[in-house]
Amino acid sequence: MPRTAPDRLAAALSHPQPALGAFSVAGYPDLRSSVDAFAAFAESGAAMLEVGAPVADPWLDGPVIAAAHSCVLRAGDGIRVTLETVRLVSARCDTPVVVMSYWSTIQSLGPQRMADELAASGAAGCLVPDVPPERVEAWVAAAAEAGISAPLLANRDASYAELGDICRAATGFVYAPAAAGQQTGYSAGIDLDGLAAFVQSVQQFTPSTPILTGIGVSTPELASAIVGRVDVSGVVIGSSLVRSLRSGADSLHQTAALVEEFVAGLAVDCAA
Repeated sequence: MPRTAPDRLAAALSHPQPALGAFSVAGYPDLRSSVDAFAAFAESGAAMLEVGAPVADPWLDGPVIAAAHSCVLRAGDGIRVTLETVRLVSARCDTPVVVMSYWSTIQSLGPQRMADELAASGAAGCLVPDVPPERVEAWVAAAAEAGISAPLLANRDASYAELGDICRAATGFVYAPAAAGQQTGYSAGIDLDGLAAFVQSVQQFTPSTPILTGIGVSTPELASAIVGRVDVSGVVIGSSLVRSLRSGADSLHQTAALVEEFVAGLAVDCAA
C-alpha cells in the first residue's frame, strides 16, 4: 500500500542523518520555474520541500524572501499558485512537501477548506508560524481531519506554559528558530549553546516529535555545525536558495549545487 504524504514526511525525519529542508516561495519567479526548482532540490538530496504561500505581509521573512512574495503576488492569487505548485511538485517527485503559510492566508480560505485543499494537492503538512493561541486546537484538528500534519513554530520568547502548549499540539514536527528574534536571511551567526538549550526545552514537552531548525542558517558550514552540536532532526534553508534562484543565467544549476553542498555538510557531520 503506497505511503501517504505525512508518512513520507515522518520517514524523512526519522533517519539518523539530519534531513535538509529546502524552501522557496510558490510560483517564484514563475510557476514553471518554481516547480523546476523544487524538483531540482529533491534531486539534489533535500529530504523535505517547504513551499511558501505568497502573502502581502510575510513578517517572519527578511528582504530576500519578502521580495519573492511580492513578485508572485503581482502576477496573481497566492493561494491558487500555492495549491498548483504543491500539486505539480507532488506529482513530479516523492519528496514530502510542506507548505509554510501565515495565518492570514489560512483564515481567508477557512481552516478546514485550506487543510482539505492542501491535502488534495498532495501536501504532507502545513507549517503555520503565527496561529493565534486560541485557534491552535481548531487548526490542528482541521489538519488531522484532512489527513495532513500541522507543524508549529516554537517561539523562543514564549513563556514556559505557552511553549509547552505549542510543542504538545504540533504534529509532523516542531520548528525551533536557530536565531532568536530574527527574520529569515539573518546572517550574523548562531548561538549554538543557546539553540541547544532551547531544543532541549522543546524535547521535554514533546520527546517523540521531530524538531527542525532554520532562520539564520546561511552556509553549509553553519548547518554542519548546528547538527554537530544540537539534537535536531533536520535543518531548513531558504534565503540562500531564493537569493541564488534570482542570480541570473544558470541560476537553477547553481542553486541545485548549493543544496548538494548543504546535504553534504549534514552528512559529513553525521558521520563524524
